[in-house]
Amino acid sequence: MHKPILLLLGVTLGLSSNVAVQAAEMYPWRQHQQPFSFVFQNEIDGHQQTRQERDGSLSGYLYIRYTGVVTKDNYPVATHADCSGAADCSVGWTIRGKPSSAKLVRQPMHDHPVFLLARPDIPQPGSYAHFHWTGMSMPMPYLSTDGYLLELTAVNNFCFIHHGSEGAMSAKSCRENQGVKVDRGLDIATLLNIVTNDPAGP
Repeated sequence: MHKPILLLLGVTLGLSSNVAVQAAEMYPWRQHQQPFSFVFQNEIDGHQQTRQERDGSLSGYLYIRYTGVVTKDNYPVATHADCSGAADCSVGWTIRGKPSSAKLVRQPMHDHPVFLLARPDIPQPGSYAHFHWTGMSMPMPYLSTDGYLLELTAVNNFCFIHHGSEGAMSAKSCRENQGVKVDRGLDIATLLNIVTNDPAGP
């Protein structure tokens, strides 16, 4: 008696999940038109479209541009792009964001700035692994700055290369191309930039 109901529930959840993914893949870049009109007021706005919910949280999309190269382990190469220009952008991830504050502790070359926050300040449940600040200026080191902790869910499989994607070769794997292999689902590896202990500390 219970098995058919559970099977039906499982099929329904699976279908609704697939529909959600397809909708995310198909949501076009619309220059921050309503309802996805929230802006951070810095460079991330060239490849994000989110809306602010009543509780202050964010939901929306983070975009990528496919380069046309497919790695030897069969991952299409993608990178960030300025979608406000002529770039052909597609949804790479769905975003959920929670208001937060953090301190800039490191700014590595060709990677995301690293931010420090207390472990209890990471929202639970969830996989919030990327902090992005609000405002036009890069935050000053070790001063608390406002922003959002972001949880990303990939809508497709791809090889993400943050910088230097133009040099990617199909004869190499994603890793050999200095990329991060992204599989559909929660993704904490690609844009991870938070720490709970100062890397420059004792």
